[in-house]
Amino acid sequence: MIYFDNGASSHPKPQCVVKAVGDWLRKNASNPGRSGHRLSMEAAELVYNTRVALGDLFGVEKPENVILVPNATYALNTVLLGLFEKGDHIITTDLEHNSVLRPLWHLQSKGVEVSVIKVDFEDDEKTIEKMMRSIRSKTKAIVCTQCSNICGRILPIERIAERKPKDVLLIVDGSQGAGTIPINMVESGVDYYCAPSHKGLLGPQGGGLILINNRIPRPLIYGGTGTESLNPEQPLALPEHLESGTLPTAICAGMLAAANYIKDLGRKKIHSHKRALTDYAYDELRAVSGVELYMYPYASKCLGVIPLNMNGKHSGDTVEYLDQKGICTRGGIHCAPLFHLRMGTQSRGMVRISFGCFNNDREVDQLVRALKNLK
Repeated sequence: MIYFDNGASSHPKPQCVVKAVGDWLRKNASNPGRSGHRLSMEAAELVYNTRVALGDLFGVEKPENVILVPNATYALNTVLLGLFEKGDHIITTDLEHNSVLRPLWHLQSKGVEVSVIKVDFEDDEKTIEKMMRSIRSKTKAIVCTQCSNICGRILPIERIAERKPKDVLLIVDGSQGAGTIPINMVESGVDYYCAPSHKGLLGPQGGGLILINNRIPRPLIYGGTGTESLNPEQPLALPEHLESGTLPTAICAGMLAAANYIKDLGRKKIHSHKRALTDYAYDELRAVSGVELYMYPYASKCLGVIPLNMNGKHSGDTVEYLDQKGICTRGGIHCAPLFHLRMGTQSRGMVRISFGCFNNDREVDQLVRALKNLK
């Protein structure tokens, strides 16, 4: 089976990640930080080490500013619903995933104003200028993806951070960029960075993170934290303020192993591999009769994701055909409705080819051969 659905979840996982999760489940199922016995203390140490490893990967100085959550959607909801109120203004883009858009539409129904700018596929400077022109006196934040899940377009996060006013927050959805595109929270000027464990970070499903470089959002949920149990209010200190309930220690073990794996392999190497694979795939696919390549003119600015359709077919039909050939891809809208409205593909969606660090040219060749035989 050839797996080209890494934009949804990376596969396969590094063996060290698989081993870490299995080993932890076998040896310790205790609750971290809730008891004084040795197993609970060992679990708490694991959670702390996970924060340290992830903080090191992203340039976060304080481990407590690495918030562990179930997934990127939870992370983005925590930040967006925990910071803004009626009368505030937020800027976002037409490349966003519904994990950004739906919380923003919800906030809009509560009186928050939302402006959506159209990303210029060719010129980053024009995109930044649109953002800057959209800023008004009530603008509180710019919320944008680091790398589009549907077309792979990378946004100039550091340049946006440089150009925006200091009192305008920058919130980044790193779901597709984390683990591939290096970012340092201190040097980049990003205020909040949200990502899942299971995509480019190569960890297990069920984990995610919020990296905080500014004021603390209100909690999304309230409950037990293992600290200040007599206090009727949620503890104010991080990470407990945003982490109610038992943390999944086995998932943390996998996230820790994955963070160390990526650090040892190097994000530059992963980035270079995906860059070369994306370029090679575009060159091969553009020669296939009937292939519609939506982002080919901007391929150099896209990474790891290729959206296409075949012969006017519905994307689901092409995905089903490829599955019969042993190739995993994804069709549909990909939770990115504004991009499809822009491209006019909302009725049939797109086939998404998304690469991981374990894919290779030979697999691309098999995809190309399969598409050549699609009638």
